[in-house]
Amino acid sequence: MAELFHLRDVPRAQLDAERDRVLARLRSALPPAADAREVGSTAIPTLPGKGDLDLLVRAPAPAFDATRAALDALFPRDPQQLSCADYQGYRVPSPLGLDIAIQLTVLDGRWDDFLPFLDALRTDPDLLARYAALKRAWDGRPMDAYREAKAAFIRAALAAQRARRSADQRPSRSRRSPQTGPSSAAST
Repeated sequence: MAELFHLRDVPRAQLDAERDRVLARLRSALPPAADAREVGSTAIPTLPGKGDLDLLVRAPAPAFDATRAALDALFPRDPQQLSCADYQGYRVPSPLGLDIAIQLTVLDGRWDDFLPFLDALRTDPDLLARYAALKRAWDGRPMDAYREAKAAFIRAALAAQRARRSADQRPSRSRRSPQTGPSSAAST
């Protein structure tokens, strides 16, 4: 039978304690150029989730291999996650039995979309509500299908965010009436 996606309430104190424990361990072992932080549903207290922790480690491309080596010394690689020149997934053993994952990405690389999505959720209440609704709608349904729906949602949210940023960065055009034309508009 296929694995099912289930929302789960884990006491916040347990999540916070495990997050703090793992982040402290990461920060003491990672190269100075690497950055570690919480991402995923638990990073937004009002968002429902599986009761797991997702942590992100980002490193500039020149420090990626050293960062991966430091993580390899701490945690087992996740064989179900992508492993390539700019991404590596890890599983973190938890004394509380929580599911804890680390995603290592190259800073500003092709897989470095965790923080932009988290920022979009934090700044757009409608997006956050729609993402929470997606999670609730998939509760008790096949995990693989949930992951596909979630990935499509994230891709669409990031594409919309990029389009908004692009529109914000375009120079504004002067409004011209059909009668005045370009030369009149420049003098007003």
